[in-house]
Amino acid sequence: MITTTRKAMLASMLTSVFTAASLSAQADPAIFRDGVMTIPAGATVSGNGGHYYTDIQLAMHADGSLSVAGATANSLVSIDTVDVQIMESLPLQVSLAISGNLSVPCVKLLDPAISYTDNTFTVLLAESNLGPAESCIAVLEPFDTTVSLDVKGLAAGTTYNVDVNGVTAEFTFDSDNSPL
Repeated sequence: MITTTRKAMLASMLTSVFTAASLSAQADPAIFRDGVMTIPAGATVSGNGGHYYTDIQLAMHADGSLSVAGATANSLVSIDTVDVQIMESLPLQVSLAISGNLSVPCVKLLDPAISYTDNTFTVLLAESNLGPAESCIAVLEPFDTTVSLDVKGLAAGTTYNVDVNGVTAEFTFDSDNSPL
């Protein structure tokens, strides 16, 4: 569960940047029931990194405001390499080839949380948590994954930065990336 200090940090960060963690069309929606908004996954991004959460609970107060009632913190995975791949299509498409390690083989890689601001794409990759009764051999589990970036409308000649759990890369377009 989340500590009181982390809950306060999460609440303050939610007011600045909240990034939906799942990009797939299959993502579970947020649900509001009995005065509680349940968000399956989300991330907070700040100047000094980010945090990834699942099972986020926001409680509604009498005045209609929401506050964080609980969330499960998920560990960010260790990243070894980030390679930017620009597909020569119109419009241009960009994906990241990422390799790294899960902390143990018994957890899975969660959907990426992606934020874009000030010419920087911040990608948070986290892993699921072991259940309270689960145990697992303590050995790193390598992974490779690909993450697509939404680059429609980005201008030529600008250096775009990518930060995946602290590992950085950059790219530039030779021409504007306008949709057809």
